[in-house]
Amino acid sequence: MNSENLLEVKGLSLSIVGDEDDHQVINNVCFDVTKGKITCLVGESGSGKTMTIASILGLTPEKAYFSDQSSIQFSGESIFSIFQDPMNSFNQSIKIRKQLFNMVNGYMEMTQPDFERSMETILRKLNFKDPQRVLGQYPFELSGGMLQRLMIACGMLIEPTLIIADEPTTALDVTIQKEILKEFITINRELKTTLFVVTHDFGVVAEIADEVIVMQKGRIVEQGNVFEIFDKPREGYTKRLIKATFKELNHADVY
Repeated sequence: MNSENLLEVKGLSLSIVGDEDDHQVINNVCFDVTKGKITCLVGESGSGKTMTIASILGLTPEKAYFSDQSSIQFSGESIFSIFQDPMNSFNQSIKIRKQLFNMVNGYMEMTQPDFERSMETILRKLNFKDPQRVLGQYPFELSGGMLQRLMIACGMLIEPTLIIADEPTTALDVTIQKEILKEFITINRELKTTLFVVTHDFGVVAEIADEVIVMQKGRIVEQGNVFEIFDKPREGYTKRLIKATFKELNHADVY
């Protein structure tokens, strides 16, 4: 592996067994995730983004199989995942405190008192006014935005080598989306954590990305740093995605 990369995906092809014919959902995908950067994988629904993430995390469907040339190399110590629907990340019948404590201890050994002190500090940093009250609640008592921010707090406490976030702001209102994106930037800048964020929204890309990978119909069609992608997109598909996101904004407004 290149020493500058944390994750290298080479020749990734994934197919799913069908009743009559197999269906290829990822076709010869190649990209790198650079250490210390925020990389965004962007594309429309059905472009293969989520299946790419599933491949990296080992969460592909039972009937899926890779080509012999597929290669995924990770040089870090740990990966923490944040998914689209925060409600599905929590057991609704167990209090937040216990669930977060168990999540953290899946990565590192920590006593309950140490966890309480550290988590309260992080939650206050994330503008939770009463962390102890929140930790004592059940997931169904909290909003989706609060649950997503609790997942982020968990990631901040664990300090993994890589955080993978799959459409982390899709189900949230605009104000909460902006808060979540600011928290991702904080994790990246202050903790030096590498982030790999999957999104369909070039607005998210403009807010946080250092590097961009554009995916269409299971293929990577374009990639580069965020300024290259916005200033000189090569592919018509990329141009359409940008235009759809910023149809009411001129280029200067993006920045």
